[in-house]
Amino acid sequence: MIISESILFSEKKKVVKYNSNNNNYEWEIDFRHKVSGLSRVENYVFVTTYSNWGKSFSHIVDFQKGIKLWEIEDIFYSIHIVGQTLIFYNKKKFFVGVNINSGEEIFRIKSPFRWSSSKAILLKSNYYIYNSKKAYILNLKNGSLSESRLPKKIDPKLVSLVLDEFQININNLPSAGGDIGAIYAGDGAVDGGSGGSGDGGGGGGDG
Repeated sequence: MIISESILFSEKKKVVKYNSNNNNYEWEIDFRHKVSGLSRVENYVFVTTYSNWGKSFSHIVDFQKGIKLWEIEDIFYSIHIVGQTLIFYNKKKFFVGVNINSGEEIFRIKSPFRWSSSKAILLKSNYYIYNSKKAYILNLKNGSLSESRLPKKIDPKLVSLVLDEFQININNLPSAGGDIGAIYAGDGAVDGGSGGSGDGGGGGGDG
């Protein structure tokens, strides 16, 4: 087991990085609204905040430096990071790709499944969006979709939970230590808030 000397925690409108080795705060960041979610993938800290008017915001923070990189009025569901691209699903059922360091939007595309939940999986560098009947590959450069199929040994009608290449890798990174959180990851149905199980997917026609 990897031993980490630091932890992240929140206090109302603040996130703190604490180092147990010297019993000191490495950094503290104040936010305008209350913190409701906190997670980390490698050097990126994901912070979710919400206002008294019901608006939610997602923030990206540099783990080492404690610097806010950018924020967006949106919530990240089922995130993946491929190179410098962060892909997430939002409440409006769009798959969105942004530059993880700048927040610049690369693409935004509506889920191809109108009446059923979408699931997303990264496999052999292919980003699949699928349900129990049909599968697509998402082009991470322009957001276009091309119809495809999951590998023959993966039956989308039977699969319920998956840890894909991205999730397996981040949970085995030595740099992750004990600070890594998985509240944004996971393969569950990405229907804009479930983040858990849902319609398994891939290979026929949208039901």
